[in-house]
Amino acid sequence: MPFTHGHALIIGIGSYQHEPGLNVPITAADAQAVATVLRDPQYCGYPEAQVTQLSNTGATRDGILAVLTDLATRTKPDDTVLLFYSGHGEYSADGVYQLTTHDTRLAQRKVVAGTGISQPELLDKLRAIPARRLILLINACHAGELSPVLGDSDQRFTGQPLPQQAADAVLATGSGRIIMTACRENQVSYIGPGQITIFAQALTDGLRGQGLSGRAGYISAFDLYTHLYFAVGEAVEKRVSAALRQRYGNTQEPELTVLKGVGPFAMALYRGATTLGDFPTDHTPPDDTALREVSPARSQWAFQQSISGAGAVGIGGSATNSPITTGSNNTVIQSGRDTIQAGGNVTQSGGDYVGGDKISVGDVSGTGIAIGRNAQAHVQQGGGDQEAFARAFAQIYAAIKARPEDPDVDKAEVTNTVRSIQQEAQKGEQANENKLTRWLRNLAGMAEDIFEVTVAALTGPQAAFATVARKVAAKAKQEREQG
Repeated sequence: MPFTHGHALIIGIGSYQHEPGLNVPITAADAQAVATVLRDPQYCGYPEAQVTQLSNTGATRDGILAVLTDLATRTKPDDTVLLFYSGHGEYSADGVYQLTTHDTRLAQRKVVAGTGISQPELLDKLRAIPARRLILLINACHAGELSPVLGDSDQRFTGQPLPQQAADAVLATGSGRIIMTACRENQVSYIGPGQITIFAQALTDGLRGQGLSGRAGYISAFDLYTHLYFAVGEAVEKRVSAALRQRYGNTQEPELTVLKGVGPFAMALYRGATTLGDFPTDHTPPDDTALREVSPARSQWAFQQSISGAGAVGIGGSATNSPITTGSNNTVIQSGRDTIQAGGNVTQSGGDYVGGDKISVGDVSGTGIAIGRNAQAHVQQGGGDQEAFARAFAQIYAAIKARPEDPDVDKAEVTNTVRSIQQEAQKGEQANENKLTRWLRNLAGMAEDIFEVTVAALTGPQAAFATVARKVAAKAKQEREQG
């Protein structure tokens, strides 16, 4: 019996065309191992034609985006989509998280914009996939015996795990989204001494039914995660040397991110099951695992933050080959020599021109961007932060409006409390700490989800000027987490 509704895209970057120092052949082996067990009718039962594996020269930026586009056209709401990525995650110079591809290029250890899969691009592609069950597995921060090296042998390139904000935003791309990462945001994913990475070994073992029980003939996403959490932790303790763990961290904890109230779903057959029953949806992982339940309001806020961009960037000195982000669509500008290619209405650049208009460059100062041929730029903070701060709170008000009706929650009262917090926070160092503390506590009691996104807005980079509010919000968050 095949798992007819199952579709999968399995990516193991393996080699890099422009950055051989990043090559980790074991990630291609990860992809092969995962694809093999998914296709096997004795185990997961995914139809062979519905499993796409991309590695090495096949795992280019265009190739990955093309398969994601194809998934959007050939999947239906009742389908299940499994996406597995094993490679490097890293930021570009404009601060946007990127999943690297075979043709990724680096500049000063940052991904050159347009040569990886950016967070906004990933969100856009996932949002187009109609399947109401989608599981994203990310293994993107490698360390261990085979960790690749850039330049000096002591400067190991491990990459960056999927940030929590990106995981939160993925949940807003459709219903039934589940994200499993190989480690927490502040940890690394150990490669280990085997033929595939520790995470991929635990994953393929679980997909073969090891350490799992078959729920009505299926493998549950939550059961698979529970297996991953404990199997990876035990393998790291047994198979990773003490020296490596001392250098990179003693533990590796796979993390599960889901929306509050969303239950598990069947993601494969259990050991080639031929008799299927009714799949139960009332179980959850144990309390001592790394489960993150995200409120719908926070997920929507993270999504809007990801696709709207963080505002303008200031650069001093020479702007040669510096990527910049601007515009409402987080458009990447590539500046090289003294040129800028800006998104939005600007379609062409060259020489000292932007969009056909001559620009005189030299010493430049302002509140957004300063770029020039060896210009001594003096970029001052101010309007950009205030605008980004206002956008963040506009999204919070939208989240309040979209919140389901609740007889115990007065939306007008919540809105007024948030507005009071915003107005006080905008006073910067002159803000009243006692008022902010009281209002945040009141907000937490009225609507926990709105409290979470408000604290995130007050502690994010757009609130750098709100010194008092940042301190109060961080303290309020800590108090809430401690009970």
